[in-house]
Amino acid sequence: MTKDYKVASGYKPSKKKAAVKKSAGSGIGWGSLAIGMLIGLVIALSAYLYIQWNSPVSNVVVAPKAAVDTKASATSRNPSAIEAEPEKSRFDFYTLLPEMEIFIPERDKEAQLRMPKIKRPGTYLLQVGSFRNFSDADAFKAQLALKGLESKIQTITIDNNSTWHRVRIGPITEMPTLNQTRSQLRKNNIEFMLLKIKADDK
Repeated sequence: MTKDYKVASGYKPSKKKAAVKKSAGSGIGWGSLAIGMLIGLVIALSAYLYIQWNSPVSNVVVAPKAAVDTKASATSRNPSAIEAEPEKSRFDFYTLLPEMEIFIPERDKEAQLRMPKIKRPGTYLLQVGSFRNFSDADAFKAQLALKGLESKIQTITIDNNSTWHRVRIGPITEMPTLNQTRSQLRKNNIEFMLLKIKADDK
């Protein structure tokens, strides 16, 4: 009996069981830490998303302004541009003159303001317009008539393709009449080209 009592009273749990209990307690501590970290990450992520959601958007796409027709805009700012186009069509044909005619440059505004008198005798023409459409040439001829200027329409075709209708005053052989007509055109702000007939240039 004495032997059995000593064994019972001196009983101690094995080291293996104690280790199991200790490891179980430490497992609970790591689990709490992991849960805490996860909760912290969720809170941080929620705060970040909240800030991003409520912050003003910087990448705003602005619709481009409607393209403006520069030609139409320029015309609206400068109404005289509408009137300038017919003027150009009247005089862009002066280089294609018959061989019998000599072009005397006089379209420079300063030269027209000085308006030196033509003294050399000869037969002259004053071309005041050149149009592709006969109706435009005829209308311009009527305008000249209202100003007391008699003119004629000369129709020519180049290379059997391009037809032009020239409005001309003359022929004029008297120098006083020529100079008076030039002066009258200048007063009415009508541009013209002075032409001289070669056959009469002696």
